[in-house]
Amino acid sequence: MAVRLLALACLLPLLVHAQIQPRLVYRAAPVYPELAKAMRIQGTVRLAAVIDADGTVAALKLICGHPLLVRAAMEAARKWRYLPASIQPRSPHIVIRIALTFSIDSLDRSGRSTHI
Repeated sequence: MAVRLLALACLLPLLVHAQIQPRLVYRAAPVYPELAKAMRIQGTVRLAAVIDADGTVAALKLICGHPLLVRAAMEAARKWRYLPASIQPRSPHIVIRIALTFSIDSLDRSGRSTHI
């Protein structure tokens, strides 16, 4: 019994850390790719993002999304900034999932998607 409690106590900070999300403070809108717009391609690009201790996006990995939308989504997501939510000084990186949705109906006059 004591061994189980000790093991849980050791894992709890990791479990809590995995549940904490950094707060988004700056969100750059993606530029809708011209070819995707002309072909009326819409959809959501899902990414895994590594957020550094300073709140910048350190790395991105594609989870899923239309190939014509991926580059624009990644370029926009790299500009996003977060307030860090690290509770462990030894583990300054947080991995989160983000989604950017491209919709023809949500374009503003500059060609940027207004729905993220």
